[in-house]
Amino acid sequence: MSNHIEIFINNKSNQIPSNDIDYINDFLPFYADVKNDNIAYLFAYYHYKFNSLFNFMNSKLNSDNHHYNADPSRELIAIIDDLESVSRELKNTKYNFNIDTNYLETIKLCKTFLLGSGGSPIPDNFKKVSIIEAKPIFHINSTITVENVKLGLKLIGEGSYAQVLKYKDKFYNKTFALKRAKHNLNEKELERFRREYESMKSLNSPYILEVYNFDEKEKSYIMEYADFTLANYIKEYNTKLAYNQRKNIINQTFKAFEYLQSKDMLHRDISVNNILLKQYDDLLVVKISDFGLVKLKGSDLTSQNTEYKGSLNDPKLDIVGGFKNYEMHHETYALTRLVYFILTGKIRIDNYKKSEQLETFIKNGISDNIDLRYHSIKEMRKAFNDIVL
Repeated sequence: MSNHIEIFINNKSNQIPSNDIDYINDFLPFYADVKNDNIAYLFAYYHYKFNSLFNFMNSKLNSDNHHYNADPSRELIAIIDDLESVSRELKNTKYNFNIDTNYLETIKLCKTFLLGSGGSPIPDNFKKVSIIEAKPIFHINSTITVENVKLGLKLIGEGSYAQVLKYKDKFYNKTFALKRAKHNLNEKELERFRREYESMKSLNSPYILEVYNFDEKEKSYIMEYADFTLANYIKEYNTKLAYNQRKNIINQTFKAFEYLQSKDMLHRDISVNNILLKQYDDLLVVKISDFGLVKLKGSDLTSQNTEYKGSLNDPKLDIVGGFKNYEMHHETYALTRLVYFILTGKIRIDNYKKSEQLETFIKNGISDNIDLRYHSIKEMRKAFNDIVL
């Protein structure tokens, strides 16, 4: 498992109340095959807690009062929330797990009526829970791991620091991508590679490429597969795309970068190859990738070296001291050039005669006068959508 998963699971197991230990030990033998002691301990803890809380719920069903008391209600809500948090973190790792079907259905039903205060009225259609005392309720499931996808890897992209490969996962019957650091990276470059993964893992937006587990040994991580780079998509469809289709791609891109701004992140490597597109049956979705140069608030991994320039970046960055002094008006400069590319299919900016308002939008976005540039993504998005063709 990657370091952040290990830390997360270790923290979770350390939070288990000490007065539950004796009860937990009764359930530990059911999870002897789990190859991580902390996860086995968590499974035993959840098993014990669900059994205890469901037993109490059954006792309420046998009484005239079908009211689940306040303290057990709050406790069951907390245990369910905690279990779902662990399930999300272990998804797409080798410790991805299934829950007994009856328990899972009971948990889903409980979520519909449990209240955080005053207790919870048990619905009339709630049936007595069949308590599982002599076998596990959690089962490790087969899932994606870096080790089992080495066969069938196909190179689809390569940069200075990493290769990107794709493969078809037989279990999910789905294509994924794998990003692997090159072997000649120094310690700082490897740390930047890890930081890229951690940055993307911390984000939760449909417009940010999703990443899964990090393999510390292989220096690689698995991520969502997208169908096109923006460069490839525009090259293939440029003569067929209507303005509204281009506008849709642009506004999705604005939403992605507005989300990053809300997280105090500057991407700093905006290019036609780092904006990806995923094609669904009825929808084309923008996916932002390549966070290797992301500027995080308080980060010490900022380089002024000119080799760390995105292909659309402000050439005058050197004058202000390079990437260390990269600010939002530099991000919007690169985004302006990206917008121009989406609209025209051209990297180099010429006169765009289709609209005077649009021409003004482009000129302001790349102006040498910093005051004329856009100083937030929201401001930039509004200016673009105010354009009338």
